[in-house]
Amino acid sequence: MSFFKGECGNHFARYKNLILSSVFQPIFNQENTIVGVEALLRMKSESGEHICPGYYFSDENPDNDDKSAIDLMSHILHINNFVDSQHKQIKLFLNFLPNSFKALEPSCPHEVRFLKELNKLNVCSDQIVLELLEFHCENIEQLKASVSKMAEHGFDIAIDDFGSEYSNSERVDLINPSIVKIDRMLLDQYMKGEQDKLLEAMAIAKAYDAKTVIEGIETQQQLNTMRALSIDMYQGYFLGMPEPMIPAA
Repeated sequence: MSFFKGECGNHFARYKNLILSSVFQPIFNQENTIVGVEALLRMKSESGEHICPGYYFSDENPDNDDKSAIDLMSHILHINNFVDSQHKQIKLFLNFLPNSFKALEPSCPHEVRFLKELNKLNVCSDQIVLELLEFHCENIEQLKASVSKMAEHGFDIAIDDFGSEYSNSERVDLINPSIVKIDRMLLDQYMKGEQDKLLEAMAIAKAYDAKTVIEGIETQQQLNTMRALSIDMYQGYFLGMPEPMIPAA
């Protein structure tokens, strides 16, 4: 496990035979201002072959040691690239596995390393949005307690991909997030005339006083339609592709 800088000035990490890097996708408000960026992990082998990170974080991968190590490394990597960028004053959205939240407890090495990195780089907790991914959680009560602890630290908590897998009303009720990110599948259904699920997601977010982000915007028509619904924030390829951030001068 090691970190290094490339010629372009971006930070990279090495884990076993993998090279990890960061890309960031912008998130816009209703006034078309960038209010946050979501950090996404890219992985390739030392020979240059691109590898989909999805498998490493999915329930299909039984190697929890790899999951935990890559999860921690990716957060540290993303924070360093974020701080060196021109967007370091806005919100940083970081993906977290449900089972990683149990590691974010006092005296746990994962939590200590994560918080120390933030302190070292002068990043305030209220700049960070922890996105709880849609995967299965082994211990629901532990997840609830850990999320509550991170909220006490000052972090915003988001539900990622609401409407997909385990990102549902039960999980919203469990952790009371400040942001609900609505899965692109519900957007696609809405545009085809199947409006109930997206409207229900909005109603659930409103009931918990959570802001909404619609994911997967790929056309102007989709953007116009979602703006008419008064969703708070917007994300998708039409608005901005995930890209490495150029280090600020």
